[in-house]
Amino acid sequence: MGKCWLLFKTDNGIETDTLDVTQLYRAIEKRPIWIHFRNLDEEIEDFLLEKLKINELSLEDATFEDRPKAETFENYVFVLLIYFDSRISRKRKFSIFWTKELIVTIGSRKLFEEIKTELFLEEPEEITTDKIFWLISSTIVDRCKRVALDLEKQLDDIEVKVFREQNPELLEDISDLSFEIISLRRTVKQLRDVYRSFLSSLSSFGFLKSIHYLRDLADELVMLYDHIDTLHEMLQNIFSVFSSLVEFKLNDIMKTLTIIMTVFAPITMISGYYGMNIVDLPFADSHIGLFIVTGMMVLMSMAFMVYFRKKQWI
Repeated sequence: MGKCWLLFKTDNGIETDTLDVTQLYRAIEKRPIWIHFRNLDEEIEDFLLEKLKINELSLEDATFEDRPKAETFENYVFVLLIYFDSRISRKRKFSIFWTKELIVTIGSRKLFEEIKTELFLEEPEEITTDKIFWLISSTIVDRCKRVALDLEKQLDDIEVKVFREQNPELLEDISDLSFEIISLRRTVKQLRDVYRSFLSSLSSFGFLKSIHYLRDLADELVMLYDHIDTLHEMLQNIFSVFSSLVEFKLNDIMKTLTIIMTVFAPITMISGYYGMNIVDLPFADSHIGLFIVTGMMVLMSMAFMVYFRKKQWI
C-alpha cells in the first residue's frame, strides 16, 4: 500500500503528516496545501481523477513522459520537470499539479523534504501554492547549477591534463564529459522553453503573484544554458588541442624514424653490396678495405646529418 505526505498550513506555520493512500479521502477534507507522492499507482490515479479532476493525459505524461513540459487546464496547471540529482547518471523527474488551493507533486521524497525544511522558515502568510511551486522550481534549477559546476571542475582538470599526457584514457574522459555536458544542456534548454511557454498562461489562470519570480527563474535558466553552452565550446577547443598535440607527437615520431632510416640508408646500401659474392669490388682485396668502406659509410651518414641540421629538420 502506497504512502503520501501532506503539508497543512496553520496560524503558526506548517504541519506535516504521513498517511496511507486509502486515508486520503478523509484527509483531503482538512484542506492540505501540499500532497506529495513518491510515485503513481492505481489508487493514487483514482484519487486524482475523482477528487481533483486531473486529466488522464496528464497522469499518462507524469508516468511515461521523459522531457519537461507544461500544460494549462481549466482548473490546474500541470508541469513536468526533469533534473539531475548530483550527477548526470541520476536523472530524475518531478510532476506537479498546481491549483489555487492545493499543489500535488509526484517524485523524489528527498526533494520534498528539502523544500519542506525551507517552508518551516517562512512566515505563515507567505506559505501559498505559488510559494511552494517557486521553491520547487528554484531547487531544481539549483540542482542543475551544481551539476554544471561539477562538470566545469572536470573540464578544468582535463584542460590541465591535456598538456601533460595524450593517451586513450584522456580521450575517453573527454568523450564522457562531452556526453554529460550535452545531456545537461539539452535538459536545461527544455526547462527554459517550458517556463517561457507557460508563463504567459499563468495570468489568465490567476497566478499573478508568482509571475515575477518565475520570470526571474526563467532568466536564470537562460544564463545557465549560456554557461553550459560555453563549457561545451571550451571542451571542443580542448579536444582540438588534444588532437593537435597527438598529431604533432605522431609527426615528431615519424620525422625521427625518417631521419634514422635516411642516415642508415647509405650504410645499408653499401653493406648490401659488399655482402654479395661479387668480385672486383673496390677495396675488397685490400688489408685496410674494411676501414675504408666503414669510413665511407660514416662520412655519408654524417653528411646527411649535417644537411638535415642545416635545413633545421633536427
